[in-house]
Amino acid sequence: MIEDIGALCYTGIRSKEILCNLNFFASFGFVSIWTAEKKITLGKEKSMRFQADEEYIKTGGRTIYRDGVRYLGYSGTSVSFRFVGKKASAHILSDPERRERIHWAWLAVFVDGGAVPFKRFVLDRSEADYILYESEEEKEVTVTIVKYTEPEYAVCGIAWIETDSEKVLAPPPAKQRKIQMIGDSITCGYGLEGDVLVEELRTEEENPVKAYSLQTAGRLDADVEIIAWNGKGVITAYVGDGDEKEDSWLVPMLYQYTDAGCERDYFHRPENTWEKWEHFRFEPDIITIFLGTNDASYTREFTDRQKEFVTEYLAFLEEIHAVHPQAAILCMLGTMDQRLCPSVKDAVQEFSKRHKEVRIEYLHLPLQEETDGLGTFWHPSEVTHGKVADLAVAKIKEMMDW
Repeated sequence: MIEDIGALCYTGIRSKEILCNLNFFASFGFVSIWTAEKKITLGKEKSMRFQADEEYIKTGGRTIYRDGVRYLGYSGTSVSFRFVGKKASAHILSDPERRERIHWAWLAVFVDGGAVPFKRFVLDRSEADYILYESEEEKEVTVTIVKYTEPEYAVCGIAWIETDSEKVLAPPPAKQRKIQMIGDSITCGYGLEGDVLVEELRTEEENPVKAYSLQTAGRLDADVEIIAWNGKGVITAYVGDGDEKEDSWLVPMLYQYTDAGCERDYFHRPENTWEKWEHFRFEPDIITIFLGTNDASYTREFTDRQKEFVTEYLAFLEEIHAVHPQAAILCMLGTMDQRLCPSVKDAVQEFSKRHKEVRIEYLHLPLQEETDGLGTFWHPSEVTHGKVADLAVAKIKEMMDW
């Protein structure tokens, strides 16, 4: 009966107000905690429920926190928390009803910084509870939820997290090193686990943890912020055999917002109301830019188009430097297409002349080899991503003296 009363009172989970005062029942031993932070112990078993607020969790990457829900959009965005117990679960929102099954959102859970996921699962319902961690042994655990799919393919909203403990420990601390990574599908790990013969992405085959991006951050023991969207570039999206630019959704525009994809596709809000990203929230030591592969589908060998690319790439560098003046910059290109490599190098050299105080370099990447395998729609395999990470790590260590 007491549990029924608690269930009735524990409604409106996303409200910041204290929902129901159960102090009367505490003397019976059924209720030990009930506060505005959504901490609760009901019945004989310990249980604590809390929102993905930064008081309790550490976020990785840009995430929207709205009405008590933490939305993970970009590839590799994450939430980490610590507790002592045997079990943790989360109430998660998504939008599978709006998409084909092959484009549903996927998450992975990592425990205590392990290299292999504790579990990997699809968000197949618009709202549901998912078990994150279970063990027969009660111990201190760090749980990290990572979004594997990129922002184009379904959202992940963490409404609350529940553990079988009386309190949540302080979130994991920030790492000393910070890297921001700007890119396209390669940075997202698009089709990394897929097959070159398949030209349509299945989100279950996308894996940012095996991509050069998170491999690089992991090897350098750095916190990372990824801003990347498949098929997009600096002056155009991928146009295939087309001859017209597609410039309605480009990476420099995305850079201004916390998560433009979530604002447009999930909240359906007009652009003038989208949440602008506060750049001071994440001050990177170094920023990597891996753009130009999609632009090359349009620029080809046309000199005027290549010049336009250099101009806009340079403008983007200026924008990035304006908000992160202390950050070093590493520009790279070449894995899938090398036609714009000279143009990126030209932009870097021009920027360096203008800003002699900035550490900026260009890293030429070798073209991927078929013998290393090919992922979905000719995207890099895990082997190729490993090779890119090798080069990126070595160059960053050289630049940063890490």
